[in-house]
Amino acid sequence: MNDGDGSWKPEALPPPSKPIYYRIVGQQKEFTHDIDVKKAHFGRERTSKPEEEEDVPCYPLGQEKKLSRKHIQIEYSEQHSSWRITCLGKNGITLTLLHDKKEDGNFKIKLLSKGESYNLKGLTPIRTSTGSVKFWFQPAIPKDG
Repeated sequence: MNDGDGSWKPEALPPPSKPIYYRIVGQQKEFTHDIDVKKAHFGRERTSKPEEEEDVPCYPLGQEKKLSRKHIQIEYSEQHSSWRITCLGKNGITLTLLHDKKEDGNFKIKLLSKGESYNLKGLTPIRTSTGSVKFWFQPAIPKDG
């Protein structure tokens, strides 16, 4: 994924087998998560099951140690009528804003530190602050219509 020009794009994937809200697709297609809930967490792959059942599903993004077990939250915001990403991990995330270009023609980037949020505006490349985990947020046709 090139930080400023958005040149890396996910390959076309087959349509989902069920209605979904969005997809999370790894840069090398090492993972694809079809998300059918309005709130989900994403983070480091667990080596064991959590002791208690979690209210919010958590999807793995890899085994990188700088990736928190719950590094990102994506939730539909009724208030903003959009998907909202929140950084939960101490190492942060970087978004490439494909809808917003700088004067030099490159796409703007948005850095999120722990606790910061941003309203996603369509297809969005995302990476951890270390750049070791790269993936895409791909909105789908709403489940409800």
